[in-house]
Amino acid sequence: MRLATLVALAALALTAVGCGNDQPPVALDAGDAAVDDAAMRADVGADAGVDAGPPPPRQFITDAQGRALILHGINDGTAKDDPLFSPSFDEADLQRMTDVWGFDFDRYLVFWEAAEPMPGMIDQSYFDRIEQRLDWAAAHGMMVMLDMHQDVYARRFCCDGAPSWAIRDDGLPFTLQPVWSLNYLQPPVQHAFDHFWSYDATDRDLQDHFGDVWVALATRFHDHPALLGFDLINEPSGGSAIDLNEITRGVATGPTSTTSVFDQTRLIPFYQRLIERIRAVDADHWIFFEPRFGAAGSGAVQYFPRLTDPRAGEPRIAYAPHLYSFSYEAASSYSTSDHTVARWEAARIEESRTQNVPIVMGEFGMDRTFPGAVQYLDDVLEMADRQRISWAYWAYTPGTWGFWDPATMTEQSNIDQLVRVYPQRVAGTPTAWSWDRTTHVFTLAFDARAGVTGPTEIFLPADRFFPGGYVVTSTDPTGSWSEAYDASRRVLSLTTDASLASHAFTIAPR
Repeated sequence: MRLATLVALAALALTAVGCGNDQPPVALDAGDAAVDDAAMRADVGADAGVDAGPPPPRQFITDAQGRALILHGINDGTAKDDPLFSPSFDEADLQRMTDVWGFDFDRYLVFWEAAEPMPGMIDQSYFDRIEQRLDWAAAHGMMVMLDMHQDVYARRFCCDGAPSWAIRDDGLPFTLQPVWSLNYLQPPVQHAFDHFWSYDATDRDLQDHFGDVWVALATRFHDHPALLGFDLINEPSGGSAIDLNEITRGVATGPTSTTSVFDQTRLIPFYQRLIERIRAVDADHWIFFEPRFGAAGSGAVQYFPRLTDPRAGEPRIAYAPHLYSFSYEAASSYSTSDHTVARWEAARIEESRTQNVPIVMGEFGMDRTFPGAVQYLDDVLEMADRQRISWAYWAYTPGTWGFWDPATMTEQSNIDQLVRVYPQRVAGTPTAWSWDRTTHVFTLAFDARAGVTGPTEIFLPADRFFPGGYVVTSTDPTGSWSEAYDASRRVLSLTTDASLASHAFTIAPR
C-alpha cells in the first residue's frame, strides 16, 4: 500500500510540478545545504567513509527516580479497522511484548470520532475500553502514549480521524482514490483540513472540540500508572499547503515555503493551544508533537518555532517524528546508496536540539519481503541506538510489515532485529550504547547525574542471545558495582557507585 502510494505521488508530482529527471534539483537554502551535507557525513552506510563523530548532547524522558527511559515498542494498527476503535491485542499479547520481546512502550491509537461522536458528547464507554488496556499495560510494566490518530482527516474520506459532523468540505465532490493517501489531494479533503487549521471566527469550534477531547482524556487518565503522555495528532496534513515536490523529493524548500509557513502560522500555534489546555488538567505527563505529513518522514528539514511548556519545573515536551523512506519504498529495494536514514538522522537531531526536547520515533517500519529489507531495518535501528532515540515499530499486525503471526503464534524473520539487548532505564545520562546482533556484544556508557536513584536496567533475553551464558565487564573499579538478573523479566540490573563521574559496561557471550 505504501509502495503504490509513493509511486502514484511521484507520478502526480511529475505531472503537476514538472520535476522530471531532466529537471534541475530543487534549490536548497543554506540551512538545507548544511543539513544535507551533515546527512552525507553521518550516513549509516558502510561506504560513507567519514566518521560523523560523537552524537550531540540529548535530553531524555525520565522516570520517577530520575533514570533515563529508553522506549522500544509498537503501534497496533488494527484499531483503525475495528468497529469499536480498539486494538486487537489482549493481556497475553502484552505480556509477550514485555517479557519475551522487551517492548516497554505502546503507542496506543485513539480517535476523535470515537471519543466525541456528537458535538460535546464524550463517549465514556470508549474511554472504558482504553482504561482496560491501560490496566493491562500497567500490570506488565508497559508505558503508553495516547496517539490522536488521523489518516486523510476522516472515515468519509477512506480512513480515520474526525467525526462526520466535524467535516467542512464546502460541498465539494469526493472521489475515492485507489491508493489511500492519494485522497489527501482530493479538494474536499484539503478544504476540510483548511477549515480545521484556520482557527478563525467561523471555524474556531473545530480545534476547540478537538481540544475538549484531549482535556477529557487527560482528565480521565492523568492518574493512571501506565500513562506516559499524549501524542497530539498523527501525521498532520497541511490541506491545500501540501507541496508534492517536497513529498516526492524529500527536501524542504526553505523557511518561507508554503509548507513551512503552514508549520509556523498554523501547526505550531495549534500545538501550543493544545499544550496549554492539557496543562490545565495534567501538569506532569509528557506531550509529544509531530512534524507534518509528507517529506519529513524521508528526512526533509522542518522549520518549527520553539514550543513552550507552562508547567512548573522542567518542560515535558518531546518530539515524535516518523521515518519512512520514499526512495526505498518507491524502488521496492534498499542499498547503502539510499541516504534517507542519514538525512533523517541529521535533520531530526538538529530539530531536537533547537527545541531542546527528547526524540521518540513514533513510527517506522518496512516490508520484510523487499530486497534489502534486513539492511534497512538494521540501519534504522543502529541509527536509533547511535542517537539514543526511543521508538515504536509500525506495526503489531499480521502481514509483511508485522513481526508476529497471531494465527500461527509464530515470530517472523524480522523479530531478531527488533528484539535487542538495550538499556531500558539508565541511572544517569546515557552517552552511548550499541548492540551487535551478529556477535551479540552490547556496550553501554553513561554519566552520573545528581539525584538519580535505582539501578540501571538492561533488557537481556539470555535464552535468545546467550544460550551458553554471558559475561559482564566494566571499566568501573572492582567492587564498585554489582549485577543481578531477573529471568522472568529478562532484565539485568546494574548497581553502580553514584560518586563515580562515568560508567562503562560490556556484555558478551561467555
